[in-house]
Amino acid sequence: MSLHRLRRYAVNAFIAVVLAVVAVDTLPQSPAALHMALTPWLVRLGLNQGMWNLFAPDPDHVNTRLRAEITYRDGEKREWRGPDWANVSVWEKWAGHRRFEWYDHVVLQSGAPAWESWCRYLARTQRLELPNADRGAEVRMIYQEATIPSADLRPWPSIRQPAKFDDGWVLTIEKLE
Repeated sequence: MSLHRLRRYAVNAFIAVVLAVVAVDTLPQSPAALHMALTPWLVRLGLNQGMWNLFAPDPDHVNTRLRAEITYRDGEKREWRGPDWANVSVWEKWAGHRRFEWYDHVVLQSGAPAWESWCRYLARTQRLELPNADRGAEVRMIYQEATIPSADLRPWPSIRQPAKFDDGWVLTIEKLE
């Protein structure tokens, strides 16, 4: 057997294993023990699909958004707002889906290790003209939620009616030194 053919078999076997593992991760009928055993490996490889709760049995019913209030060492204030899902184009939704998902998940406690670095990034990118803008800045990350009304409600709310977000709660206050 030639080296080229052996290499092709190995690549095909690898693809088949990855597809099988992703199928086990995403199918709700997968045995829980197998799913739990695979999850740490899928997370490390960046293939973990997590819960797909867009549809049944328990669809996602909360819209979220993030904003940051940044106070710089010289007293100037800036505000950053995460993208508003309802006001972005179809192309932006498709191209930016993973980024939007990151915003949804960074608020979880498991995202806490990324908060300081992300706040530093925001402080620098919101004030490019200030050298070392993240030094001495204070960043308040504010998380807001809006509950989507149940589809059982009659009459159905208009899709054009904007979601009513709560006042939000402070996710973190990072004093960057």
